[in-house]
Amino acid sequence: MDRDIVIDSHDKFVWTTFQTEFVVQHEEHVVAISGSLVEIGQWNIRQAVMLDEKPENSGKWIVSLHLPANVKFEWKWVVVWRNTRIAFRWEERQNRVTEVGEHSFVCHAYWNSDPTYEFLPESPSMNTDKGDNWTTEDDKQLEKLADNETLEDKQSHKSVYFIASYIGYLVSWSLQSLKTKVMSFFYGVGGLFRRSNAHDHAD
Repeated sequence: MDRDIVIDSHDKFVWTTFQTEFVVQHEEHVVAISGSLVEIGQWNIRQAVMLDEKPENSGKWIVSLHLPANVKFEWKWVVVWRNTRIAFRWEERQNRVTEVGEHSFVCHAYWNSDPTYEFLPESPSMNTDKGDNWTTEDDKQLEKLADNETLEDKQSHKSVYFIASYIGYLVSWSLQSLKTKVMSFFYGVGGLFRRSNAHDHAD
């Protein structure tokens, strides 16, 4: 497996948001991200970063991370036990490879699926140079941007188009969420009959 490819020195960091949808089978199970960067544990499961389920019991998981700019890294989702951080189940796929540039972005990846990325516009409060102070208000701003369907200026659109687009988005989101929960259920059932999980992460 290729190791990290460092394109530039870590003198700049960017904020990234990772999202997924997964229905856990136990209240003490948590979705986490584990990978080759120090910030996500360097494949040490006890240092994997746990996501927050928002809203609670919704199956929608999110986390915002401060990652070095201009690096390429590998990662996977893993379900861990909340208190012990012991891995319950890894994704049954090859490691994802994500390249971080110099702009904040949102990454959405379903369990065992390829990721999609949406780059976010920078704002004065989202200065990403190392050493800048990041506040809870900045966290809220990043999550708000991540929750938007698109980042274009919707105020330039007509009101009728906006309302129609929003309704269409809600319907699409609901259908996708239902599909994801059904898939996660069958994945979970199948996992009960597997004695070992296939993954190629570094031990």
